[in-house]
Amino acid sequence: MFDSIIKQAQDKFNLGDKAGGLLASLLGLIANPANGGFAGFIGRFKDAGLGDAADSWIAKGDSAPVSDEQLESALGADTLAQVAEQSGVDRATATKALGFMTPRVVDALTPDGEAPDEAGLIAKIRGVLTEYGGAIGAAVLGGLGAAGALAAGAAGKVGDAAGATLDAGKAVLGKGADAVGDAAGATVDAGKKAIGAVGDAAGATLGKVGGAIGSVGGALDGGGDSGGILRWLIPLMLLGILLVLGYWFCNTKSTPIASVPAGNANVSKPAANTSAPPAAKTVDSSFKIEAKDGKYVVTGVVPDQQTLDEIKAKLEAQFGAGNVDYAGLRVDANAKPFAAGWWDNFQKLLPGLKDWKNGSLAFAGNAITAAAGLPPAVVDQIKSLFGGGGWLLPVSIAGEAEATKEANDEALKELGSAASVDEVIAALNVSILNFKSGSAEIPADAKPILEKAAAVLSKQSEGTVIEIGGYTDNKGNADRNKNLSQQRADSVKKALVALGVKETMLKAVGYGDANPVGDNNTEDGRFKNRRIEYRKSDGTAPTAVTTTTRAPANAAK
Repeated sequence: MFDSIIKQAQDKFNLGDKAGGLLASLLGLIANPANGGFAGFIGRFKDAGLGDAADSWIAKGDSAPVSDEQLESALGADTLAQVAEQSGVDRATATKALGFMTPRVVDALTPDGEAPDEAGLIAKIRGVLTEYGGAIGAAVLGGLGAAGALAAGAAGKVGDAAGATLDAGKAVLGKGADAVGDAAGATVDAGKKAIGAVGDAAGATLGKVGGAIGSVGGALDGGGDSGGILRWLIPLMLLGILLVLGYWFCNTKSTPIASVPAGNANVSKPAANTSAPPAAKTVDSSFKIEAKDGKYVVTGVVPDQQTLDEIKAKLEAQFGAGNVDYAGLRVDANAKPFAAGWWDNFQKLLPGLKDWKNGSLAFAGNAITAAAGLPPAVVDQIKSLFGGGGWLLPVSIAGEAEATKEANDEALKELGSAASVDEVIAALNVSILNFKSGSAEIPADAKPILEKAAAVLSKQSEGTVIEIGGYTDNKGNADRNKNLSQQRADSVKKALVALGVKETMLKAVGYGDANPVGDNNTEDGRFKNRRIEYRKSDGTAPTAVTTTTRAPANAAK
Protein backbone atom coordinates (compact mmCIF):
# COMPACT_ATOMS: atom_id res chain seq x y z
CA MET A 1 0.00 0.00 0.00
CA PHE A 2 2.80 2.42 0.89
CA ASP A 3 5.65 1.15 -1.30
CA SER A 4 5.24 3.86 -3.92
CA ILE A 5 5.00 6.62 -1.29
CA ILE A 6 8.26 5.51 0.29
CA LYS A 7 9.98 5.22 -3.08
CA GLN A 8 8.82 8.68 -4.18
CA ALA A 9 9.93 10.23 -0.89
CA GLN A 10 13.32 8.52 -1.12
CA ASP A 11 13.89 9.88 -4.61
CA LYS A 12 12.45 13.35 -4.06
CA PHE A 13 14.18 14.12 -0.77
CA ASN A 14 17.22 11.81 -0.93
CA LEU A 15 16.12 10.02 2.25
CA GLY A 16 17.43 6.53 1.60
CA ASP A 17 16.25 4.06 4.24
CA LYS A 18 15.20 6.93 6.54
CA ALA A 19 12.00 7.31 4.52
CA GLY A 20 10.59 4.27 6.30
CA GLY A 21 11.23 5.78 9.71
CA LEU A 22 9.53 9.03 8.72
CA LEU A 23 6.54 7.11 7.40
CA ALA A 24 6.36 5.11 10.64
CA SER A 25 6.40 8.34 12.65
CA LEU A 26 3.62 9.78 10.51
CA LEU A 27 1.51 6.65 10.91
CA GLY A 28 2.07 6.88 14.65
CA LEU A 29 0.74 10.44 14.65
CA ILE A 30 -2.28 9.40 12.60
CA ALA A 31 -3.17 6.35 14.70
CA ASN A 32 -2.24 7.62 18.18
CA PRO A 33 -5.36 7.02 20.34
CA ALA A 34 -4.13 9.51 22.94
CA ASN A 35 -4.75 12.26 20.37
CA GLY A 36 -8.03 10.91 19.06
CA GLY A 37 -6.68 8.54 16.43
CA PHE A 38 -7.45 9.21 12.78
CA ALA A 39 -10.27 11.66 13.53
CA GLY A 40 -8.06 13.58 15.95
CA PHE A 41 -5.27 13.82 13.37
CA ILE A 42 -7.61 15.20 10.71
CA GLY A 43 -9.12 17.50 13.34
CA ARG A 44 -5.75 19.18 13.86
CA PHE A 45 -5.73 20.25 10.22
CA LYS A 46 -9.31 21.48 10.45
CA ASP A 47 -8.44 23.49 13.55
CA ALA A 48 -5.66 25.12 11.54
CA GLY A 49 -8.11 26.20 8.85
CA LEU A 50 -7.18 23.38 6.47
CA GLY A 51 -10.46 21.49 6.54
CA ASP A 52 -10.98 21.51 2.79
CA ALA A 53 -7.50 20.16 2.15
CA ALA A 54 -7.92 17.40 4.75
CA ASP A 55 -11.32 16.45 3.34
CA SER A 56 -9.80 16.17 -0.14
CA TRP A 57 -7.33 13.57 1.13
CA ILE A 58 -10.19 11.38 2.32
CA ALA A 59 -12.58 11.91 -0.58
CA LYS A 60 -12.08 10.19 -3.91
CA GLY A 61 -10.23 12.33 -6.44
CA ASP A 62 -7.24 14.64 -6.29
CA SER A 63 -5.69 15.42 -2.90
CA ALA A 64 -4.76 19.01 -2.10
CA PRO A 65 -1.09 19.62 -1.24
CA VAL A 66 0.02 20.91 2.15
CA SER A 67 2.86 23.42 2.51
CA ASP A 68 5.58 23.43 5.18
CA GLU A 69 3.89 26.36 6.88
CA GLN A 70 0.49 24.67 6.88
CA LEU A 71 1.91 21.41 8.21
CA GLU A 72 3.60 23.22 11.08
CA SER A 73 0.44 25.15 11.93
CA ALA A 74 -1.50 21.87 12.18
CA LEU A 75 0.99 19.54 13.87
CA GLY A 76 3.17 22.04 15.72
CA ALA A 77 6.84 22.91 15.45
CA ASP A 78 7.74 20.74 18.45
CA THR A 79 6.20 17.62 16.92
CA LEU A 80 8.01 18.15 13.63
CA ALA A 81 11.31 18.74 15.40
CA GLN A 82 10.90 15.54 17.44
CA VAL A 83 10.07 13.45 14.39
CA ALA A 84 13.05 14.86 12.53
CA GLU A 85 15.46 14.20 15.40
CA GLN A 86 14.39 10.64 15.99
CA SER A 87 14.29 9.80 12.28
CA GLY A 88 17.82 11.12 11.79
CA VAL A 89 16.67 13.63 9.16
CA ASP A 90 17.28 17.37 9.27
CA ARG A 91 14.27 19.44 10.30
CA ALA A 92 13.72 21.21 6.97
CA THR A 93 13.87 17.99 4.93
CA ALA A 94 11.69 16.09 7.40
CA THR A 95 9.02 18.81 7.25
CA LYS A 96 8.96 18.82 3.47
CA ALA A 97 8.91 15.02 3.30
CA LEU A 98 6.08 14.77 5.84
CA GLY A 99 4.15 17.40 3.89
CA PHE A 100 4.63 15.31 0.77
CA MET A 101 3.63 12.07 2.51
CA THR A 102 0.63 13.24 4.54
CA PRO A 103 -1.96 13.69 1.75
CA ARG A 104 -0.83 10.47 0.08
CA VAL A 105 -0.87 8.40 3.27
CA VAL A 106 -4.33 9.63 4.31
CA ASP A 107 -5.56 8.92 0.78
CA ALA A 108 -4.11 5.39 0.95
CA LEU A 109 -5.82 4.79 4.29
CA THR A 110 -9.22 5.87 2.94
CA PRO A 111 -9.63 4.09 -0.43
CA ASP A 112 -13.43 4.13 -0.12
CA GLY A 113 -13.59 7.81 0.81
CA GLU A 114 -14.44 7.03 4.44
CA ALA A 115 -12.42 7.39 7.64
CA PRO A 116 -11.26 4.01 9.03
CA ASP A 117 -12.17 2.84 12.51
CA GLU A 118 -9.36 2.25 15.01
CA ALA A 119 -9.14 -1.51 14.50
CA GLY A 120 -9.19 -1.17 10.72
CA LEU A 121 -6.56 1.54 10.80
CA ILE A 122 -4.11 -0.46 12.91
CA ALA A 123 -4.67 -3.52 10.73
CA LYS A 124 -3.76 -1.47 7.65
CA ILE A 125 -0.57 -0.01 9.06
CA ARG A 126 0.78 -3.00 10.98
CA GLY A 127 2.55 -4.46 7.96
CA VAL A 128 4.27 -1.26 6.89
CA LEU A 129 5.47 -0.56 10.43
CA THR A 130 7.02 -4.01 10.56
CA GLU A 131 8.50 -3.98 7.06
CA TYR A 132 9.74 -0.42 6.69
CA GLY A 133 9.65 1.30 10.07
CA GLY A 134 12.76 -0.21 11.64
CA ALA A 135 13.31 0.81 15.26
CA ILE A 136 10.74 3.58 15.05
CA GLY A 137 8.16 1.23 13.56
CA ALA A 138 8.75 -1.26 16.36
CA ALA A 139 8.19 1.41 18.98
CA VAL A 140 5.05 2.71 17.27
CA LEU A 141 3.63 -0.77 16.75
CA GLY A 142 4.33 -1.78 20.33
CA GLY A 143 2.76 1.40 21.64
CA LEU A 144 -0.37 0.85 19.58
CA GLY A 145 -0.49 -2.73 20.80
CA ALA A 146 -0.42 -1.56 24.40
CA ALA A 147 -3.16 0.93 23.67
CA GLY A 148 -5.26 -1.79 22.10
CA ALA A 149 -4.83 -3.97 25.17
CA LEU A 150 -5.96 -1.09 27.35
CA ALA A 151 -9.06 -0.67 25.24
CA ALA A 152 -9.81 -4.35 25.84
CA GLY A 153 -9.78 -3.61 29.56
CA ALA A 154 -7.49 -6.37 30.81
CA ALA A 155 -4.48 -5.95 33.09
CA GLY A 156 -2.86 -9.08 31.74
CA LYS A 157 -3.21 -7.85 28.20
CA VAL A 158 -1.58 -4.56 29.14
CA GLY A 159 1.38 -6.47 30.51
CA ASP A 160 1.54 -8.71 27.46
CA ALA A 161 1.41 -5.73 25.12
CA ALA A 162 4.15 -4.00 27.07
CA GLY A 163 6.31 -7.08 26.82
CA ALA A 164 5.61 -7.26 23.10
CA THR A 165 6.75 -3.68 22.78
CA LEU A 166 10.07 -4.51 24.38
CA ASP A 167 10.47 -7.70 22.35
CA ALA A 168 9.88 -5.77 19.14
CA GLY A 169 12.51 -3.25 20.10
CA LYS A 170 15.03 -5.93 21.04
CA ALA A 171 14.44 -7.73 17.76
CA VAL A 172 15.22 -4.54 15.88
CA LEU A 173 18.18 -3.46 17.96
CA GLY A 174 19.90 -6.78 18.50
CA LYS A 175 22.57 -6.92 21.19
CA GLY A 176 22.50 -4.08 23.63
CA ALA A 177 18.77 -4.28 24.19
CA ASP A 178 19.37 -6.91 26.87
CA ALA A 179 20.91 -4.17 28.98
CA VAL A 180 17.43 -2.91 29.73
CA GLY A 181 15.74 -6.26 30.19
CA ASP A 182 15.58 -6.29 33.97
CA ALA A 183 14.40 -2.72 34.28
CA ALA A 184 11.80 -3.26 31.58
CA GLY A 185 10.53 -6.42 33.19
CA ALA A 186 10.30 -4.69 36.53
CA THR A 187 8.31 -1.91 34.91
CA VAL A 188 5.81 -4.33 33.41
CA ASP A 189 5.47 -6.34 36.63
CA ALA A 190 5.02 -3.22 38.72
CA GLY A 191 2.39 -1.98 36.31
CA LYS A 192 0.40 -5.19 36.40
CA LYS A 193 0.50 -5.26 40.20
CA ALA A 194 -0.57 -1.66 40.37
CA ILE A 195 -3.52 -2.31 38.09
CA GLY A 196 -4.59 -5.08 40.39
CA ALA A 197 -4.32 -2.86 43.43
CA VAL A 198 -5.31 0.51 41.92
CA GLY A 199 -6.09 2.68 45.00
CA ASP A 200 -3.40 4.75 46.66
CA ALA A 201 -0.61 2.51 45.37
CA ALA A 202 -1.09 3.93 41.88
CA GLY A 203 0.97 7.06 42.38
CA ALA A 204 3.83 5.21 44.04
CA THR A 205 3.91 2.56 41.36
CA LEU A 206 4.01 5.14 38.59
CA GLY A 207 6.83 6.87 40.39
CA LYS A 208 8.83 3.63 40.40
CA VAL A 209 8.18 3.19 36.71
CA GLY A 210 9.44 6.71 36.07
CA GLY A 211 12.54 5.88 38.07
CA ALA A 212 13.10 2.76 36.00
CA ILE A 213 12.97 4.86 32.87
CA GLY A 214 15.57 7.18 34.33
CA SER A 215 17.82 4.26 35.26
CA VAL A 216 17.62 2.87 31.75
CA GLY A 217 18.45 6.25 30.25
CA GLY A 218 21.50 6.62 32.46
CA ALA A 219 22.75 3.12 31.77
CA LEU A 220 22.73 3.73 28.04
CA ASP A 221 24.83 6.90 27.93
CA GLY A 222 28.00 6.49 25.89
CA GLY A 223 26.87 3.27 24.27
CA GLY A 224 28.10 3.95 20.73
CA ASP A 225 25.77 3.74 17.75
CA SER A 226 23.51 1.18 19.35
CA GLY A 227 23.33 3.25 22.50
CA GLY A 228 22.40 6.30 20.45
CA ILE A 229 19.24 4.55 19.32
CA LEU A 230 18.58 2.90 22.63
CA ARG A 231 18.84 6.19 24.51
CA TRP A 232 15.53 7.27 23.05
CA LEU A 233 13.90 4.07 21.80
CA ILE A 234 13.84 1.96 24.95
CA PRO A 235 12.75 4.85 27.20
CA LEU A 236 10.08 5.51 24.57
CA MET A 237 8.87 1.94 24.90
CA LEU A 238 8.83 2.16 28.67
CA LEU A 239 7.05 5.46 28.48
CA GLY A 240 4.38 3.85 26.33
CA ILE A 241 3.81 1.33 29.12
CA LEU A 242 3.77 4.12 31.66
CA LEU A 243 1.14 6.04 29.71
CA VAL A 244 -1.02 2.94 29.45
CA LEU A 245 -0.86 2.48 33.20
CA GLY A 246 -1.50 6.13 33.87
CA TYR A 247 -4.48 6.13 31.56
CA TRP A 248 -5.81 2.99 33.25
CA PHE A 249 -5.60 4.65 36.66
CA CYS A 250 -7.29 7.80 35.40
CA ASN A 251 -10.22 5.72 34.21
CA THR A 252 -10.55 3.56 37.34
CA LYS A 253 -10.11 6.13 40.08
CA SER A 254 -11.09 9.77 40.11
CA THR A 255 -8.29 10.88 42.44
CA PRO A 256 -5.59 12.68 40.39
CA ILE A 257 -2.32 10.80 39.95
CA ALA A 258 0.89 12.39 41.13
CA SER A 259 3.33 13.63 38.51
CA VAL A 260 5.82 11.07 37.26
CA PRO A 261 9.47 12.11 37.53
CA ALA A 262 11.32 12.04 34.22
CA GLY A 263 14.70 10.37 34.37
CA ASN A 264 15.72 10.85 30.75
CA ALA A 265 15.16 14.05 28.80
CA ASN A 266 14.60 12.09 25.63
CA VAL A 267 11.56 10.37 27.10
CA SER A 268 9.58 13.46 26.16
CA LYS A 269 10.48 13.10 22.48
CA PRO A 270 8.79 10.00 21.05
CA ALA A 271 8.72 9.57 17.31
CA ALA A 272 5.07 8.60 17.33
CA ASN A 273 3.93 11.38 19.64
CA THR A 274 3.06 8.86 22.35
CA SER A 275 4.42 10.97 25.19
CA ALA A 276 2.35 12.81 27.74
CA PRO A 277 0.84 16.00 26.27
CA PRO A 278 3.47 18.76 26.05
CA ALA A 279 3.04 22.03 27.82
CA ALA A 280 0.48 24.21 26.06
CA LYS A 281 2.08 26.42 23.44
CA THR A 282 1.01 29.82 22.24
CA VAL A 283 -0.60 29.88 18.81
CA ASP A 284 -1.88 32.65 16.59
CA SER A 285 -5.61 33.21 16.47
CA SER A 286 -6.98 32.21 13.08
CA PHE A 287 -10.32 32.54 11.33
CA LYS A 288 -11.40 31.32 7.89
CA ILE A 289 -14.66 31.40 5.97
CA GLU A 290 -15.09 29.04 3.03
CA ALA A 291 -18.10 29.94 0.88
CA LYS A 292 -19.59 27.36 -1.46
CA ASP A 293 -22.89 27.93 -3.22
CA GLY A 294 -24.18 30.17 -0.47
CA LYS A 295 -23.17 27.86 2.39
CA TYR A 296 -20.37 28.93 4.74
CA VAL A 297 -17.92 26.79 6.70
CA VAL A 298 -16.06 28.59 9.48
CA THR A 299 -12.83 27.20 10.96
CA GLY A 300 -10.08 28.51 13.19
CA VAL A 301 -8.94 29.20 16.72
CA VAL A 302 -9.95 32.17 18.88
CA PRO A 303 -8.78 33.10 22.40
CA ASP A 304 -12.10 33.14 24.25
CA GLN A 305 -15.79 32.24 24.10
CA GLN A 306 -16.83 35.87 23.80
CA THR A 307 -14.95 36.23 20.51
CA LEU A 308 -16.49 33.02 19.18
CA ASP A 309 -19.99 34.15 20.19
CA GLU A 310 -19.51 37.55 18.54
CA ILE A 311 -18.34 35.94 15.30
CA LYS A 312 -21.28 33.55 15.35
CA ALA A 313 -23.84 36.30 15.95
CA LYS A 314 -22.49 38.50 13.16
CA LEU A 315 -22.27 35.73 10.57
CA GLU A 316 -25.72 34.36 11.38
CA ALA A 317 -27.17 37.84 11.00
CA GLN A 318 -25.35 38.20 7.69
CA PHE A 319 -25.88 34.79 6.07
CA GLY A 320 -28.66 33.13 8.10
CA ALA A 321 -28.19 30.67 10.98
CA GLY A 322 -28.90 27.62 8.83
CA ASN A 323 -26.26 28.52 6.29
CA VAL A 324 -23.21 28.69 8.56
CA ASP A 325 -21.27 25.70 9.94
CA TYR A 326 -19.11 26.48 13.01
CA ALA A 327 -17.93 22.96 13.81
CA GLY A 328 -14.33 23.83 12.97
CA LEU A 329 -14.15 27.01 15.07
CA ARG A 330 -12.86 26.47 18.60
CA VAL A 331 -11.62 28.34 21.66
CA ASP A 332 -8.01 28.02 22.83
CA ALA A 333 -7.01 30.11 25.84
CA ASN A 334 -3.40 29.98 24.61
CA ALA A 335 -4.25 31.68 21.32
CA LYS A 336 -2.78 35.14 20.87
CA PRO A 337 -5.38 37.76 19.90
CA PHE A 338 -5.56 38.96 16.32
CA ALA A 339 -3.58 42.07 15.45
CA ALA A 340 -5.14 45.40 16.39
CA GLY A 341 -8.24 46.45 14.51
CA TRP A 342 -9.22 43.02 13.23
CA TRP A 343 -12.73 42.76 14.64
CA ASP A 344 -13.82 46.34 13.87
CA ASN A 345 -12.47 46.12 10.34
CA PHE A 346 -13.93 42.68 9.69
CA GLN A 347 -17.39 43.91 10.66
CA LYS A 348 -17.01 46.71 8.13
CA LEU A 349 -16.36 44.13 5.40
CA LEU A 350 -19.52 42.12 6.08
CA PRO A 351 -22.09 44.29 4.26
CA GLY A 352 -20.06 43.91 1.06
CA LEU A 353 -20.19 40.11 1.42
CA LYS A 354 -23.99 39.93 1.49
CA ASP A 355 -24.21 38.34 -1.96
CA TRP A 356 -20.90 36.47 -1.74
CA LYS A 357 -21.53 32.82 -2.65
CA ASN A 358 -18.16 31.21 -3.42
CA GLY A 359 -14.58 31.80 -2.30
CA SER A 360 -12.55 32.12 0.88
CA LEU A 361 -11.33 34.73 3.32
CA ALA A 362 -8.87 33.87 6.10
CA PHE A 363 -6.99 35.71 8.84
CA ALA A 364 -4.15 34.47 11.06
CA GLY A 365 -2.34 36.61 13.60
CA ASN A 366 -1.39 39.75 11.71
CA ALA A 367 -1.95 38.42 8.19
CA ILE A 368 -4.70 37.83 5.69
CA THR A 369 -3.72 34.38 4.48
CA ALA A 370 -6.44 33.69 1.91
CA ALA A 371 -8.69 35.89 -0.22
CA ALA A 372 -10.42 34.28 -3.18
CA GLY A 373 -13.61 35.03 -5.06
CA LEU A 374 -14.23 38.28 -3.19
CA PRO A 375 -16.23 41.13 -4.76
CA PRO A 376 -13.91 43.87 -6.12
CA ALA A 377 -15.37 46.40 -3.70
CA VAL A 378 -14.42 44.16 -0.76
CA VAL A 379 -10.89 43.77 -2.10
CA ASP A 380 -10.60 47.56 -2.20
CA GLN A 381 -11.97 47.74 1.35
CA ILE A 382 -9.40 45.23 2.57
CA LYS A 383 -6.62 47.34 1.09
CA SER A 384 -8.00 50.42 2.80
CA LEU A 385 -8.79 48.86 6.19
CA PHE A 386 -5.90 46.43 6.59
CA GLY A 387 -3.18 47.99 4.46
CA GLY A 388 -0.37 49.22 6.71
CA GLY A 389 -0.66 49.09 10.47
CA GLY A 390 1.35 45.88 10.70
CA TRP A 391 -1.02 43.71 8.64
CA LEU A 392 0.42 41.46 5.92
CA LEU A 393 -1.76 41.17 2.83
CA PRO A 394 -1.63 38.48 0.14
CA VAL A 395 -0.06 39.57 -3.12
CA SER A 396 -3.39 39.08 -4.92
CA ILE A 397 -4.70 42.03 -2.89
CA ALA A 398 -1.68 44.12 -2.03
CA GLY A 399 0.24 43.66 -5.26
CA GLU A 400 3.86 42.53 -5.34
CA ALA A 401 5.33 45.94 -4.51
CA GLU A 402 3.19 46.52 -1.44
CA ALA A 403 3.50 42.92 -0.20
CA THR A 404 7.27 43.23 -0.51
CA LYS A 405 7.34 46.54 1.35
CA GLU A 406 5.19 45.24 4.22
CA ALA A 407 7.32 42.12 4.65
CA ASN A 408 10.61 44.02 4.46
CA ASP A 409 9.47 46.64 6.95
CA GLU A 410 8.66 43.81 9.36
CA ALA A 411 12.03 42.15 8.69
CA LEU A 412 13.93 45.39 9.37
CA LYS A 413 12.02 45.81 12.61
CA GLU A 414 13.01 42.32 13.76
CA LEU A 415 16.62 42.75 12.67
CA GLY A 416 16.81 45.86 14.81
CA SER A 417 16.71 43.70 17.94
CA ALA A 418 18.31 40.53 16.53
CA ALA A 419 21.46 39.41 18.33
CA SER A 420 21.80 35.70 17.50
CA VAL A 421 22.10 33.67 14.31
CA ASP A 422 18.66 32.16 14.87
CA GLU A 423 17.07 35.60 15.23
CA VAL A 424 18.76 36.84 12.07
CA ILE A 425 17.63 33.77 10.10
CA ALA A 426 14.06 34.21 11.33
CA ALA A 427 14.02 37.87 10.28
CA LEU A 428 15.59 37.14 6.89
CA ASN A 429 12.88 34.57 6.23
CA VAL A 430 10.29 37.31 6.67
CA SER A 431 11.94 39.51 4.05
CA ILE A 432 11.18 39.42 0.33
CA LEU A 433 13.86 39.69 -2.35
CA ASN A 434 11.64 40.42 -5.32
CA PHE A 435 14.10 40.00 -8.18
CA LYS A 436 13.26 41.30 -11.64
CA SER A 437 12.21 38.60 -14.07
CA GLY A 438 15.24 36.63 -15.27
CA SER A 439 17.64 38.69 -13.16
CA ALA A 440 19.95 37.77 -10.28
CA GLU A 441 20.69 41.37 -9.27
CA ILE A 442 19.85 42.11 -5.63
CA PRO A 443 16.85 44.50 -5.49
CA ALA A 444 17.68 47.90 -3.99
CA ASP A 445 15.02 47.61 -1.27
CA ALA A 446 16.67 44.41 0.01
CA LYS A 447 20.09 45.93 0.60
CA PRO A 448 19.26 47.54 4.01
CA ILE A 449 18.04 44.13 5.19
CA LEU A 450 21.24 42.38 4.17
CA GLU A 451 23.30 45.16 5.76
CA LYS A 452 21.56 44.74 9.13
CA ALA A 453 21.84 40.95 8.92
CA ALA A 454 25.54 41.17 8.07
CA ALA A 455 26.18 43.45 11.04
CA VAL A 456 25.20 40.59 13.35
CA LEU A 457 26.50 37.65 11.33
CA SER A 458 29.95 39.18 10.83
CA LYS A 459 30.48 39.06 14.60
CA GLN A 460 29.72 35.36 14.91
CA SER A 461 32.49 32.86 15.59
CA GLU A 462 33.45 30.05 13.21
CA GLY A 463 31.36 26.91 13.18
CA THR A 464 27.86 27.91 12.14
CA VAL A 465 27.05 27.60 8.44
CA ILE A 466 23.94 29.19 6.93
CA GLU A 467 22.44 27.80 3.76
CA ILE A 468 21.00 30.36 1.35
CA GLY A 469 18.46 28.45 -0.73
CA GLY A 470 17.08 29.83 -3.98
CA TYR A 471 13.65 28.69 -5.20
CA THR A 472 11.29 29.46 -8.10
CA ASP A 473 7.73 28.62 -9.02
CA ASN A 474 7.09 25.91 -11.60
CA LYS A 475 6.47 28.18 -14.57
CA GLY A 476 8.89 27.84 -17.47
CA ASN A 477 11.78 25.47 -18.07
CA ALA A 478 12.81 23.50 -14.98
CA ASP A 479 16.55 23.50 -15.75
CA ARG A 480 16.53 27.22 -16.46
CA ASN A 481 14.66 27.86 -13.21
CA LYS A 482 17.20 25.84 -11.25
CA ASN A 483 20.12 27.72 -12.78
CA LEU A 484 18.44 31.05 -12.07
CA SER A 485 17.73 30.06 -8.47
CA GLN A 486 21.42 29.15 -8.03
CA GLN A 487 22.52 32.50 -9.46
CA ARG A 488 20.22 34.37 -7.08
CA ALA A 489 21.42 32.40 -4.06
CA ASP A 490 25.00 33.12 -5.15
CA SER A 491 24.18 36.84 -5.40
CA VAL A 492 22.88 36.93 -1.84
CA LYS A 493 25.95 35.09 -0.58
CA LYS A 494 28.26 37.47 -2.46
CA ALA A 495 26.45 40.50 -1.04
CA LEU A 496 26.74 39.23 2.54
CA VAL A 497 30.42 38.42 2.10
CA ALA A 498 31.02 41.93 0.74
CA LEU A 499 29.34 43.25 3.90
CA GLY A 500 31.79 41.41 6.16
CA VAL A 501 30.29 37.96 6.72
CA LYS A 502 32.85 35.14 6.57
CA GLU A 503 32.53 33.24 3.30
CA THR A 504 32.99 29.95 5.17
CA MET A 505 29.82 30.74 7.10
CA LEU A 506 27.63 30.76 3.97
CA LYS A 507 26.53 28.13 1.46
CA ALA A 508 24.40 28.94 -1.61
CA VAL A 509 22.16 26.28 -3.18
CA GLY A 510 19.70 26.61 -6.06
CA TYR A 511 16.67 24.32 -5.83
CA GLY A 512 14.59 25.60 -8.74
CA ASP A 513 10.91 24.70 -8.35
CA ALA A 514 11.49 21.95 -5.76
CA ASN A 515 9.76 21.93 -2.37
CA PRO A 516 6.94 24.45 -3.01
CA VAL A 517 5.45 26.16 0.04
CA GLY A 518 2.39 27.45 -1.83
CA ASP A 519 -0.02 26.35 -4.53
CA ASN A 520 1.55 26.96 -7.95
CA ASN A 521 -1.96 27.21 -9.41
CA THR A 522 -2.59 30.54 -7.65
CA GLU A 523 -0.90 33.93 -7.84
CA ASP A 524 -0.34 33.99 -4.08
CA GLY A 525 1.11 30.48 -4.11
CA ARG A 526 3.54 31.20 -6.93
CA PHE A 527 4.67 34.37 -5.18
CA LYS A 528 5.38 32.37 -2.01
CA ASN A 529 7.30 29.75 -3.96
CA ARG A 530 9.61 32.35 -5.53
CA ARG A 531 11.83 32.85 -2.54
CA ILE A 532 15.21 32.93 -0.87
CA GLU A 533 15.09 30.65 2.18
CA TYR A 534 17.66 30.74 4.97
CA ARG A 535 18.46 27.96 7.41
CA LYS A 536 21.38 26.50 9.29
CA SER A 537 23.17 24.04 7.07
CA ASP A 538 22.31 21.17 9.43
CA GLY A 539 18.67 21.86 8.64
CA THR A 540 17.71 23.11 12.10
CA ALA A 541 15.07 25.79 12.23
CA PRO A 542 15.50 29.00 14.22
CA THR A 543 13.98 28.79 17.67
CA ALA A 544 13.43 32.48 18.28
CA VAL A 545 10.21 32.78 16.28
CA THR A 546 7.26 30.39 16.26
CA THR A 547 4.51 32.33 14.51
CA THR A 548 2.99 30.66 11.48
CA THR A 549 1.82 33.81 9.69
CA ARG A 550 5.13 34.94 8.23
CA ALA A 551 5.48 35.67 4.56
CA PRO A 552 8.25 33.66 2.89
CA ALA A 553 11.25 35.42 1.43
CA ASN A 554 10.21 35.48 -2.21
CA ALA A 555 13.04 35.42 -4.67
CA ALA A 556 12.19 34.81 -8.27
CA LYS A 557 9.90 35.32 -11.19
